Amino acid sequence: MMEFGQPLALWTGLAIALPIIAHLAYQRIAHKVSFSSLRFLRSSSIPRTGRRKPSDWLLLILRILLFVLLALLLADPYWQEPDLENPLSSGSSQSIFVIDCSPSMSGWGAWDEMIEEVGVRLQNSADETFGLLATQKGALTEWAVGTKKEELLKAIEELTPQSSALGIQNLIDRSADLFSPQAGLKKVVCVSDFQKSSWQDMAGSFGEAGITIELLPVGHGEAPWSTRSFNRSIVDARVAPLGTEKVRVWTALRNWEDQRSDINVSIFAGGAVRQTIETSLPPLGSQQVQFILPAQDFAQASVSIDQADAYALDDNQSLWVLPPLPRSFGFWKNPSPKDSDSLEQQFLQAAMESAGDGTWIRWQENKERANEVRMGITGPPLELLLVLGLSRWFEDEDLSIPLDSHLQGGGTVLITPPDDSFVAMNQVFKESGMLSFTFGGINQTIPGIDPFRFEVLAEKSELSRVFSGDSARDLYLSQIKQFITVQEDESLEVPLRDRSGKPLVLVRSFPSGGRLIFFTFRMFPQWTDLPMRNSFLPLLVELCALNQKQESLGGAIRLQAGEALEIGDNPVDTQNLGLFQMGEKRIEVVHPLVESMPEVINQNELTEALVGNSSSVPADLSVNQVKAQSGIPLWPWFALASAILIITEMILSAPVSKTHNSEESASG
Repeated sequence: MMEFGQPLALWTGLAIALPIIAHLAYQRIAHKVSFSSLRFLRSSSIPRTGRRKPSDWLLLILRILLFVLLALLLADPYWQEPDLENPLSSGSSQSIFVIDCSPSMSGWGAWDEMIEEVGVRLQNSADETFGLLATQKGALTEWAVGTKKEELLKAIEELTPQSSALGIQNLIDRSADLFSPQAGLKKVVCVSDFQKSSWQDMAGSFGEAGITIELLPVGHGEAPWSTRSFNRSIVDARVAPLGTEKVRVWTALRNWEDQRSDINVSIFAGGAVRQTIETSLPPLGSQQVQFILPAQDFAQASVSIDQADAYALDDNQSLWVLPPLPRSFGFWKNPSPKDSDSLEQQFLQAAMESAGDGTWIRWQENKERANEVRMGITGPPLELLLVLGLSRWFEDEDLSIPLDSHLQGGGTVLITPPDDSFVAMNQVFKESGMLSFTFGGINQTIPGIDPFRFEVLAEKSELSRVFSGDSARDLYLSQIKQFITVQEDESLEVPLRDRSGKPLVLVRSFPSGGRLIFFTFRMFPQWTDLPMRNSFLPLLVELCALNQKQESLGGAIRLQAGEALEIGDNPVDTQNLGLFQMGEKRIEVVHPLVESMPEVINQNELTEALVGNSSSVPADLSVNQVKAQSGIPLWPWFALASAILIITEMILSAPVSKTHNSEESASG
C-alpha cells in the first residue's frame, strides 16, 4: 500500500483552492470594435461581481490535478508491503527505555513521574515497538524489543529504586545490543533524574551506531535540568568509647540548600528516643552533633533528622554501639618446642594483647582456630598467624599448603627463624616458593664491639610517620644481638635494615591482600632487647598492617548499599539499609553519599558524551521517514505526472491569436 514519509506535507493540498478562486474571479476582456461616431449605442450596466461558475472547466481540472500531485510529491510517497506476522518488520521504529533505578530516583517525586511518563509513551504510540532495560537486585534486567505493552507497563510498576554495584554505564553499553537487525529507527530513551554524580562519567557511541538519543528528565519539577533543592542528609555516624561506662555517637550532617536550615536530630535506642539536639546547618555546609549513651546498655542505635525533606533515604542511619568482637591471633610452632620458642611466644602474646586498649579494641589468642588453619579447615578469619622458629618440623608436617592457602585468602603471617637448622629453613622457603632470598650466615654481636641497631628511617618510609620523639629514639637504640644475613630478591619489600644496610625484615604482598612478614631475628632476650611499648609494638602493628585489614567502625564492617561482599562463601545482602550479623561479623549497610547530591548534569554535555565522536549524528527522524527509507519510492512517477500536467496546462492556457479583418471606408 502507498504511504508517505512526510504526511504533514499533505496539508499543502489545500492550495487547490487557488485555481478555483482564480477561475471564479476571472473576467473576459472584450475586444475593441470600431464604430462610427454617428452610431447610437444603448447604455448597459457593467457587472461588479465575479462569476458564479468557473470558466474553462478543462483547464481548471488540469490545474487542480497539478496541485494535488505536487502535494503528494512533497509528502514523499512510497510503496510499503505490510508484514502482519512480524512486529519487528523492516523499517519499524524501535525504542529502548533505559530506566535509572538508583536510590536518588525515590526522591523529589522522580519515581512516580517516571512510571507516569513511560506509561503515557507506551499507550499513545501505535507505530513503535518497545524494550526495557533496568537494574534490579544487583543485576541487569531486560525485556526484549517487541514485548507487549501490557507486560512492559506491569514490569515498570514492579521496579523499585535500589542500590546496585552495576552503574548506569552498564545500561548504556547494553542498550545498543537490544535492537533487532530489522530495526529502522533506533532510539534509546534515558529516563532519569540525571543526578550529576551518577551521569558525569558516562560515555557512548550511539552516533556511530545510528541510534537516536532522547533524555527524559523526571523529578525536576517546574525547572528541568536545574539543581534540585530541599534536602538535608546524615553524611556519617560513628561510635567510640567514652571511658569505661559510656559511648559517644557523633554524627556529621550536610545541608544541600543555599540557605540556612534549622533542624532537630534524635538518637533512637532500645525502643525509645534517648536524646534530641537542635542544630542549625549553614548554607551548603556541614555540622556535627554528638550523643552520649551508657556503654553495654544497647546493641544498636539509629540517628535521624526529624524534619522531612525531598529525599528521605539519607535522613537516618543505623549503627552498632557494642564494642567490637576480639580480634584473633594464633601460633604455629614446633610440636616439641624449645625454651626459645616458649620465650618468644610469651613475648609476642604479651605484645598482641597489648595492641588493643583492653576494653574497646581487644586481641585474643584463638588456639582452636589456629589448629583449624593448620589442618586446612575453613572458618572465621584469623587476623594474624605467627609461625615461630620455622625449621624441619614445618616440612615434616607438610604445612606449606595450608599456609599458602591462608595467604592466598588474604591472611597475614609473621615468621621467625629457628635457633639452628638455617639451611632447613631456607630449603622450606625455596621449595614452597613463599620467599626467595640467599642465606648468608648469621651475624652475632662480639663482646667489645658495638651491637647491631636499626637504620634511621627514610622520611618517605611508611614507618617514619609512626616513630617520632621518644619512640624513634628507643627504636634506633634497640640492641639486636644476632640476626640472619640474607640477600633479598627484587620482588620483596625491605622496610627495615640495620645501620650497615643489611635487611632485618622482608615482606611479600599477595594480590589477595595476604601479607608474609619474615623477621631475620627472634624476639627474646638472647637475640634482641626491643622495648615492647615504645618500639616493637608499633613496629609489629605497622609491618603486619593490623590496623588496615578492614574498615572497622565500632566493631562493624561498614558497607555502602549495593557494595559487594562475601563472608566465607556467603554473599552479603547489601540492597537494604540497616544492621545485619553474619556469624561473628557485624555489618552496617549505609546510604551512599553520592545519592544525596542534588546537582543535575548539563544536558548538552551529556548528549555529546553519549553520541560520541561520530561526525554523522543521526537526525531525530519520524517513524514514517524511516519506513520511507525501506519502502519503494514513488516520487519519480509523481514528478513525471506533474511535469506532464504542467506542459499540458501551458499549452491550453496559451493566448489565442485572433485577426480581425475590417474594411476601411473612405471618407467622402
